[in-house]
Amino acid sequence: MEETRINHFFSDQVITFNQVFSDRNAVLKAVASRLTAVGAVRPTFGDAIIAREQTYPTGLQLNDGVGVAIPHTDADQVLHDQIGFIALKTPVTFRQMASATEVVSVNYLFVLALKTAHQQLDMLQKLMGLFADDKAMAEFQQITTVAAFIKFMTERGIG
Repeated sequence: MEETRINHFFSDQVITFNQVFSDRNAVLKAVASRLTAVGAVRPTFGDAIIAREQTYPTGLQLNDGVGVAIPHTDADQVLHDQIGFIALKTPVTFRQMASATEVVSVNYLFVLALKTAHQQLDMLQKLMGLFADDKAMAEFQQITTVAAFIKFMTERGIG
């Protein structure tokens, strides 16, 4: 699989739109497979991210009924920095971040494969800033192509 790195964190091989999956684990396995194919993560990344999601859920309910998830796992699973992105045609259920019982219907996943804890924290803060900006998120929801996604994220200093 030929990878085109458009900015530091995003590759055209791990950004997809209008996807349909049966459940959370199916989405996570698909993203892990793409990240493995471009050499960003170890083959054990998929199992590690699914296991971490069970203990530390990453779903977030935003305004306007939008649900996002930011799955990630330990940096030792990462070979080079990359963020996988999937926009879902039909949402899948994730548990709400910091909740044992609440669930979120997730439309968008940002799967972080970052080599240091500092980078993970920095990226989580940048993404949370984006998610809190209702105007930017309204614009974000109109994006349907890799090029538009990369441009949007790069303009906001994410990447």
